[in-house]
Amino acid sequence: MYALDINFLNDRAERQPEPGQRKPKGPVNQAPFYIGLAAAIALPALALGAWALLQSQNSTLEQRQAALDSELAVIQTQQAEVDAITQRVKDYEDDNTALATVFDRIKPWSGILQDIRDRVPNGVQISMIEQLPPEETPAAAPVATASPSPSPGASPSPGVPAVPEIVAAAPQPQRIRVTGRAKSFSEVNDFILTLQRSPFLTSEDTKLTTSKLIDNPTKISFEEKNGQTTSSDQVEIKFPQVVEYTIDTTLTELPASALLQDLERTLSVGLASRIQALRDRGVLKP
Repeated sequence: MYALDINFLNDRAERQPEPGQRKPKGPVNQAPFYIGLAAAIALPALALGAWALLQSQNSTLEQRQAALDSELAVIQTQQAEVDAITQRVKDYEDDNTALATVFDRIKPWSGILQDIRDRVPNGVQISMIEQLPPEETPAAAPVATASPSPSPGASPSPGVPAVPEIVAAAPQPQRIRVTGRAKSFSEVNDFILTLQRSPFLTSEDTKLTTSKLIDNPTKISFEEKNGQTTSSDQVEIKFPQVVEYTIDTTLTELPASALLQDLERTLSVGLASRIQALRDRGVLKP
C-alpha cells in the first residue's frame, strides 16, 4: 500500500505585508553614539587642559620676567657706576692733556737765543733782542644774524632785536726784534737768510725792517807805559762806516714736541726731558 506525503509549505505563496504594517528590524548599532559622546567629552577636556597649560606657562614667563627685571636693575646700577668712573677717567685725561699742552706750547728763550747766537755770521754784531707787543688789530665788529622771514599773515614780534654774533680774534704770534750792526749790507742779508732757516722762527715773517750806514761808534783807548790812558778822542782814528739794521720776526707756531731735537741741540734739556717723559707716559703722541 502506498502512503501519500504532501508538503503544502513549498507550494504556499509569500504573503505581502499589509499596508501600514512595519517590518520588524534587527538590533541597532550603538557605536556612533558612543563615539559622539566621547568626542563631546574629549574636546572640552582638551580645551581645559590647553588653557591650564597656557596659564602655567604664563606664570613661568611672568616669574622669569620679574627675575630679568631685577637683573636689569642691577646691571643698570653697575652701568651707571661704570659711566661715572669713565667720566672721571676722561676728566683726568683731559687735565693731563691740558697740562701737556701747556708744556708743548712753551718756547724756551734760552734755546731761542742760543739758536740765534749760533747763526750770527762773521762781521755781524747783535746789540739787543727784545720781545715786541702783539700787533693791534681792530676789534671784530658784531655780525647781526639774519632772522628768517616771517610767514605770510604772521605779525612781526616788536622789540626783539637781532642777536649779534661775536667773531673771536685769532691769537697773535709772539714778535721779536733783533737790532745790531754789521760791516756791510751783504752780511746783513746773510744773517737774514740764516735766521729764516731757524726752526724757532717763522721764515715768512723774518724780514729786514731798517738798515742804514752810520759812523762807527767804536771808541779805542791806549794805555801808555807810565799808566796813563789816552782815549780815541785825543787821537784821530778813522773807522769805516757800519750798517745798523733792525730785523723783525715771529716765533714759530710749531709745538715744542716737534722741536725736540733742536731743544737738545741748544741745550734746553729741561723742557726736552719733560716732553720726553710725557711721550713715555703716552700723554703726548710722538
